[in-house]
Amino acid sequence: MSTPQGGIFALGTSSHAYLEFDALAGQRGRDLVDAISSLREPWTTMGGVNLVAGFRPELWREVAPDDAPPDVEGFNEDVVGVDGFVMPATQHDAVLWLSGSAYDVIFDTARAAIASLRDRASVAEETSSWSYRYDLDLTGFIDGTKNPTLIDAPEVALIPKAAPEPAERSCSSRSGSTTPRLGSRSRSGSRSG
Repeated sequence: MSTPQGGIFALGTSSHAYLEFDALAGQRGRDLVDAISSLREPWTTMGGVNLVAGFRPELWREVAPDDAPPDVEGFNEDVVGVDGFVMPATQHDAVLWLSGSAYDVIFDTARAAIASLRDRASVAEETSSWSYRYDLDLTGFIDGTKNPTLIDAPEVALIPKAAPEPAERSCSSRSGSTTPRLGSRSRSGSRSG
């Protein structure tokens, strides 16, 4: 089974930021993937931040063809539903999902991520969110009630080594770089990120 990014299954995170990026003209996809893969959560004693990265399927296939499901495509075309209802295509090259217990830490981490990627990508979309009254949405719907337990979640959400048919799977990626954490101080005392 695949190894998930830790933040995918994190619980108790009430503050979130979703950052979507497009590679700058002239930038190679591999350079953007490398830059995003080098990002790390800040070290803090007041509450951590989870960072989950995702990439446009076509970009991931270009960079890591052996790790990319061959039949997965980006959301490149509008989805037209019943009565002409349209979900617009909003595919970008990369997404960062930041989650944690305190919005100020999420805000600072998001600013640091944007700054560290400014030579490679532009921010296409930025959304901040929070849990409302213990996972209710504004209509009163309780989100997550049908989610599997943490014990069962990896089996449901991760692509196994022998990938099943496309309709039965979802994507996850991982990286293993050892670069400075976002917003942390290096040994010289200067801020990174």
